[in-house]
Amino acid sequence: MNVSSRNKLIIVGGLIGAAIGAIAAWAYSQNQDDKRLDSQHKAGALRLKAGAPEYVKIGMAVLALVRQVAELFKPV
Repeated sequence: MNVSSRNKLIIVGGLIGAAIGAIAAWAYSQNQDDKRLDSQHKAGALRLKAGAPEYVKIGMAVLALVRQVAELFKPV
């Protein structure tokens, strides 16, 4: 792998990590906003109710996916 390809790989990995981090922050923000709303404002709304254990499970699944993708590019 030459330097150019390595740099591209690092940039793509950083962008993917930033996107995952932004999605996690958005989900956390939505969860916190839901806690602040009154029950009368929530009537009839369908919201995703996920807590810390669910976010940990999602994180572990993402790490497993990244590991599987890395295995695809290992030399034989």
